[in-house]
Amino acid sequence: MFTRKQEFELITSIKATGEIPLKFSYLADGAKNWQAISNLRYNSENTINSNESILLKKRIKDIISTYNLTNLKLNIIDIGCGTGDPIISILDYLKENNILFRYVPVDISESMLNLAKENISKRYSVDVLPFNLDYEQGQFSDIIYNLKKDGYSNLLCFLGSTLGNHFNKDRVLTNIRDSMSADDYLILGVELTNTYKIDNLLKNYNIKEVYNLSMFIPRYMGIKDEFIDSTISWNQLLNQVESKVFFKKEVVSKIGTETIKFEKEDNLLLFRSYKFTMDSIVKILQETGFRIELLTTSLKKDYVLTLVQPSRY
Repeated sequence: MFTRKQEFELITSIKATGEIPLKFSYLADGAKNWQAISNLRYNSENTINSNESILLKKRIKDIISTYNLTNLKLNIIDIGCGTGDPIISILDYLKENNILFRYVPVDISESMLNLAKENISKRYSVDVLPFNLDYEQGQFSDIIYNLKKDGYSNLLCFLGSTLGNHFNKDRVLTNIRDSMSADDYLILGVELTNTYKIDNLLKNYNIKEVYNLSMFIPRYMGIKDEFIDSTISWNQLLNQVESKVFFKKEVVSKIGTETIKFEKEDNLLLFRSYKFTMDSIVKILQETGFRIELLTTSLKKDYVLTLVQPSRY
């Protein structure tokens, strides 16, 4: 399931930080676990995806109007595409207004790319150009540049509050910035902290679908459910939701040819979901070299959508 490079990264992360990077949970059959979560989010109110969809529908006209609309052709570049659902509000608007577009999903998981391609192709008669890459590892400016050769403009989309899942958020944003040219735009959507509703927030994560996603890699490593206790908690210091497992006994696990030994009472961080404040999202965008063109929040001030461009130009 893993390349040698991915095996090395996973082993290094576990040994050095005690964390399994969430991105590996989407590989192979893990994509189906994410699909189950996505289905729940889009069929429920007041979720990350539903709040984001509402904001997109309200502001998509303003976003698209930043381009020269004469003979506009757009590449919709969906970074960390998942099943492709977060992008649908944008594609619906483009279709309704007869704007030519291509869908460009980008993901570490080939299985996830296939799900996104199938989902989008069912809804639209559109060219789908998938790219299997790990945007956390470096910039992908060659792809972005080549997509513009046929007279297309680029709209990059990093939706679903995915940024908060990464250990090094600055690096991810810098890689995206370094992949963009002067006339490219990026839409970023992130969930904001509401310290008065932490219990409600945790309920969204304390469900079997999230548990199955987070346990995909531990189970692949031979860590059985009966070997561990699991928790979902709020880390006040780091402003993030955390999923951890605590070992009830000594366990010897295997990744490729490498074995990893866990002692009784050791713990593993399975995922993090950082929640921004308005100040922190503005700060990180400025520090990673972006200029904010549009910023809008949900009525309850629990989600923010922002349109940015690289400020180095």
